[in-house]
Amino acid sequence: MAYDWYIVAKMFDKRGSLCYKCKTDKEMMSLPDYLELIRKKGMQIVLLNNIEIYGEYAPYTFVDDLDKFIAKISLEEPVEV
Repeated sequence: MAYDWYIVAKMFDKRGSLCYKCKTDKEMMSLPDYLELIRKKGMQIVLLNNIEIYGEYAPYTFVDDLDKFIAKISLEEPVEV
């Protein structure tokens, strides 16, 4: 059974989250690690396959373009690693 996979970016102190639907298995497997390196401070990156059951991240703002999604979560200072 195939699943739709979503990368969700949630700011801890704000309601709602940004959501990107992965278009390929490669995106699903590689993007979360990359996004952890460039994310804003105070942001959580999670990979979900059934966003309807995770109410703590709602409401979702969907971003269809990967480059725009990356730009939205990586503005400001990245987290130091």
